[in-house]
Amino acid sequence: MSATSTDWVTEEVFLRRPDALQRSELLDGQVLVSPSSTFLHQTVSWRLAGVLRDWCETHPPHVARYAPLDVRFAPGRILQPDLVVFGQPLPLDQPLPIDVVPALCVEILSEDARYDRHTKRLVYGAAGVPEYWVIDPHGAVEVFSGAGLTTRTVAPAELVSVTLPDLVVDVIALRT
Repeated sequence: MSATSTDWVTEEVFLRRPDALQRSELLDGQVLVSPSSTFLHQTVSWRLAGVLRDWCETHPPHVARYAPLDVRFAPGRILQPDLVVFGQPLPLDQPLPIDVVPALCVEILSEDARYDRHTKRLVYGAAGVPEYWVIDPHGAVEVFSGAGLTTRTVAPAELVSVTLPDLVVDVIALRT
């Protein structure tokens, strides 16, 4: 993930940009643009979205959504997690960016693993996200939780959510 220019922009300017509707994020004044996801990335996302959707249907008022979806984590910090679960219902005509802190954010690793593992974890943690999953499509899932998302565990085959009751994910099934 890299900045597309050295010019700092405000959130209002960012939201008026034509490329703001693409896979772009605003982080502390820099617009970051991601390349298209790989087929494996999309496969993992698709399968996990189904698991999260099914879980949310039996655990209202939770709702799950997937990227691209702009979520404001703080002023000047509009990111697009690969998948999110919100702990409250949102109207279908919910204006963007969403100003609700997700109960769960999920990133599926792509080219810039450091951005997902470090930068996004810090932003999500500062915003009060209680649980964050970093999925390596070729390996395990890192689960971050606790204040500031500082507690890390690894789920190589089965993932049990730390904060969402009864949410269990077969990690192997996501990529096979």
